[in-house]
Formats: sequence, structure tokens, C-alpha cells
Amino acid sequence: MKPLTIVGVDPGLTVGLAALDLEGKLLYLGSMKEASRSSIIEEIIKYGKPIVVASDVYPPPGAVKKIASMLNAKLYTPERVLTVSFKNELVSEFLRESENAPENSHERDALAAALRAYRHYEKKLRQIDRKVEEAGLTGRDILEAKGLVIMGKPVAEAIRSLKEMERLSKTSSETIEGLDGTEISEFSVGDEKSKGYIEKLRRTIRAQRSTIRHQRLTIEKLKREVGSLKGRIRRLEEEKSKLESKLERLQYEYSRDLLLNRELSHKLKVIEKLQRKYTRERERREALERDLDSLLQIKDMESSENTTPVKIIDSFTREGIRSACSRWKIKRGDVLLLRSSEGGGSQTARILRDLKPCAIITEDRMSHQALEVFEEAGVPVISRESLDIQLHDDFGSVKTQDLNREIKKWKDRLNEKRKKREEEELLRVITEYRAQRRRNH
Repeated sequence: MKPLTIVGVDPGLTVGLAALDLEGKLLYLGSMKEASRSSIIEEIIKYGKPIVVASDVYPPPGAVKKIASMLNAKLYTPERVLTVSFKNELVSEFLRESENAPENSHERDALAAALRAYRHYEKKLRQIDRKVEEAGLTGRDILEAKGLVIMGKPVAEAIRSLKEMERLSKTSSETIEGLDGTEISEFSVGDEKSKGYIEKLRRTIRAQRSTIRHQRLTIEKLKREVGSLKGRIRRLEEEKSKLESKLERLQYEYSRDLLLNRELSHKLKVIEKLQRKYTRERERREALERDLDSLLQIKDMESSENTTPVKIIDSFTREGIRSACSRWKIKRGDVLLLRSSEGGGSQTARILRDLKPCAIITEDRMSHQALEVFEEAGVPVISRESLDIQLHDDFGSVKTQDLNREIKKWKDRLNEKRKKREEEELLRVITEYRAQRRRNH
């Protein structure tokens, strides 16, 4: 007789299977790739008669439900989904002294489901061990009792059924032995003892015949179920074949659509790139047109006696000066407006000095080092606060009369500063000369 088993199933493309007997011993642990339901059932029944099919998730997957139904086994599911850490701990504790180990997560989940189911019934199974020992049942009867209890029968009723079956089996055996060891001639019609014995034999035979009829009916029922299951398996295999064909078609259509989408996506990216390039070129053209208009206006102002154009430099840096030169074509004698003097030192000032501007207008305070460079070169540095500058788009203009007045003031201040410096130098020389003469005398 095959053992009664508790089977854990983890369904999917790779199916995990684990089988325990009712003593909690591991009979099988393995996995199957892309297996049909019939193959899974065939693998399960190799290791015994399954009375419980268990899952590690709640609610149980449809595949596990169908396998339990086809095996006429009880379905077990935990109250909630088992966490990975709990399953690892459960399996590790069970396999601590075993050489078997799950080769993948599917086998681990299947074993965890079987162990969880076994532990659910373990207390009741231990109770059965005590009860059947008291009733005098042993061996196969104990496992049969456990199976009946797991399937839903009360412990007492399961033990009573097994004792009755054992009594009938024993009676039948004794009867046959009696018939073999007793001469028929020893029985007489008038012998009351013989009549009672014969009547007992007849009752036993009737009971055996009834049992045989019941077993034949059960066999026929099982044969019909097997036939039904085989038909269902054929239908499922046909359905599987159709689904595989449909899947192949869908995969082909998906691949084709994917290629079309990739091509479309590539074209959209090209279009977006061209649009960005067109936008940049348009903005550049508009900027050049504005600069050209500004340059034409500046040229008109340069020929005017009353107005002087002012070319703007945004930052007092190498890059700021380079950008302004490229945009405004700065040349000798231009008037420049520095938006920000921040960061400008002597080196930057020399770059601007070499352009030989007529004047430099500042909106903030320029560094001492830069001012010295411009003073030595005679380039006027004028504060914007002293001039009324009119801004036109990206350049400015100032009245020539006001500009010349401020340039003259700057030069006068520079001359006074130089004169004072010369006087101070002369006074220093005289003082040193006098001190030298006093030391000599």
C-alpha cells in the first residue's frame, strides 16, 4: 500500500512539489518546468495517495484548487500569505539534519506549504496516536485513522470504523481456517453447535459479499472518474495547444507592433530633433536680425554730432568681452557700458584697454587694479549716474555734449591727481636731499 501524503504545490511555469507522509517525513522535493496538469498529478501519485494539497498563499491559486479536486484531496491554505522570511525559517529548521535542500524558490515554497499544512494537523495526529494505541490498533490502521480524521471524520468514529473492519477481517480469516481444518462429515443437521457455526459463516459470507459489491461499485466509480479525468486531460491538452498557438500568434503580432512602434519612435525623435534645430536656427536668425538693426542704428548715430552710441558689455570677464566684440564689432574710439565690473582685475582691464575705447561707463564700483590700468592708458572711466543713457533694445546712446563734458572732468581729475603725485614726489626728493645734507654736515 502506498503511504498517505500531504503535498505542497507552488504553481507557475516552473512547478514546485513537496510530499510529506503523515509522520512528517519528506518523501519528495523537486520541480517541473512547463508541466501539464496530468504530468503534475502523475508525479504526485508516484509517492503515495495525497489526502491534502497545500498552498503557501491565500486565497489559493486556481491551479492548486483544480489539482486538489482532481486528486479528491482536501485543500489547505494558510490564513494569510506566508512571508519569505517565515518560509526560509520554516524550511531551514526542517532540513537542519537533512541532506535535501530546495534548488530554487519554487521548491522552497512548495515545501513550506506542505510543512505548514502538516503543522496545522500535527496536534490532531498526535491525539490519534494516543487514541489508537489505547484501542489496540497499530501499523497501517494508525495511518488509515489519520487519513480519515484529516478528511473530516471525528477521531472516535474513525477508530470505531477501523476496529469494525479489523473484526470483520479477523472473522473471515478464522472462518476460512475453520473450513480448511474441519471435515464436512463432522457436521450434522441436528447438531446445534454446527447449526450456529454454519449460520455464523453465512452471515460472514453475506458481509464479505456486501463488502465486495461495495468495493466493485467503488472501483467502477473510480474507473469512471479516471475516464472523465483522461477526457478532461485531453480537452485541457487541446486547449493548451490552442492557447500555445494563440500565444505564438500574439507574440508575433506583438513583435511586429514593437518593431513598428520602434520605427515610429525613431521617426518622432528625428522630428523632435529637427524641430529643436529649427527653433534654435529661428531664434539665432531673429537675434542676428535684431543685432543687424542695432548695428545700423549705431552706424547712424556715429554719423550724428549730437548723439553717441554706447555698446554694452554684460560682464567684465574674458568671455563677456569676447562675446560683446563678436556681437557689436567693437573698434577703436567706441564708448562702452559695463553692466557688471565684478571679477574684473588688471589682466581683464588690459584686454579692454587694448581695444582703445573712447570711454568706459560703469554701473558699479570697479576694482582699484583695473582703474590703475585705465588711468595709465588714459581711458576715461565714468559712472553711469553722471550720464543720462537711453537704452534701445540691446545697446544705448548718450548725448555727445554730456559725454564730452564728463570725459573732460575725468581728464581734469586725472591731471590734478598726476600733478599732486608729481608735487608729492618732488617734495619727497627735496626732503631726502635736505636730510642727506644734514647727515653729511
